[in-house]
Amino acid sequence: MANSLEILNDKEIRLECIRLAVEFAPEIVRHDPLFKAQEYYNWVLNQKNSKRQSVRTAKIPDKL
Repeated sequence: MANSLEILNDKEIRLECIRLAVEFAPEIVRHDPLFKAQEYYNWVLNQKNSKRQSVRTAKIPDKL
């Protein structure tokens, strides 16, 4: 996997998703991990394209 300061390319992200699907998914998913890996990849893409602010930069309201 890439250094924390590097940006992962698409192939590295896909490989990491398949690794996670094989390593941590339930036994039934391990026989055909591509569907779960694609779910992980789609989640990563949604996070990458999200306009959501990180916790550190989000403005916290004065009153809850």
